[in-house]
Amino acid sequence: MKVSFFIPIFIFLLISCGQNNSEKNHQKNEKPEQNFLTFRLVDNKFIEYDLDTLSNFNEIIKIQNKIDCNKNYALFKLKTDTKIYNIQPLQFCADIFDYKLREIVYISTDSITVNYELQYPIESLKMVLTNHLRNPNDDKNYPSSKEKRMISINVDSTKNIIETKKLLLKIITNINELNIKTNFSFMFEDSGIIRIIEE
Repeated sequence: MKVSFFIPIFIFLLISCGQNNSEKNHQKNEKPEQNFLTFRLVDNKFIEYDLDTLSNFNEIIKIQNKIDCNKNYALFKLKTDTKIYNIQPLQFCADIFDYKLREIVYISTDSITVNYELQYPIESLKMVLTNHLRNPNDDKNYPSSKEKRMISINVDSTKNIIETKKLLLKIITNINELNIKTNFSFMFEDSGIIRIIEE
């Protein structure tokens, strides 16, 4: 009698321990996420794309052009061994987007362009991001505290998607090291720098 009473309790404890272990293992496997989201309409839904499934930067541009951003937004997932980064780039749709040249810093795999004309090597990334996102010295080549801040990414379409991932990780790592809380938007562009006549 006593044996038959203890068997169900023993089985219940074994099952409970198994569930707890599987829950702990599941939690261990979940990576932390960091979001880089731009302005968006609440009703619009995200369509997620894993960067690892794309072959080059040109595919990112094709996805952006294909999506009706009046209804949906592209969300690109950049996965590493320790973290997942969710990047929603700014999509222009049909709206006219008003900005000044100094509000966008253009970054490629080997160079950086500030305020349309100032050229820096990629090794100057941390300095440029500090000035672009904080502008501690009130440099007129960078946005003022009330202006928009955008980081435009452009990678040669002949290069593998790995180069795009490396560039994004380099930018994100520098931003995280700077511990900057300033709002900014990523832009994925293939058109290069377009001259705007400022008043």
